[in-house]
Amino acid sequence: MNHYSHFCAEDFVWDEAFRQWILAPTRENYRMWSNWLEENPEMTESVQLARDIVLSLHCRGPTLTDFEVEIEVQKTIDRLS
Repeated sequence: MNHYSHFCAEDFVWDEAFRQWILAPTRENYRMWSNWLEENPEMTESVQLARDIVLSLHCRGPTLTDFEVEIEVQKTIDRLS
């Protein structure tokens, strides 16, 4: 995890392991990141900013089927016409 010590917030946002920890934490990745943050307290601000960004971009709204999306798109086109 040494390479993370050179990351900025944007790097964390794009890092798959970081996003996994934020969006679907496990006991293992929680322990790994907690230990890393204890050893690298100067990175706390960047990690917090990246966490906020990842969470704000991750919408957990209801998922639509392809058919439902198609219907909504057609309704929108009809209203615009």
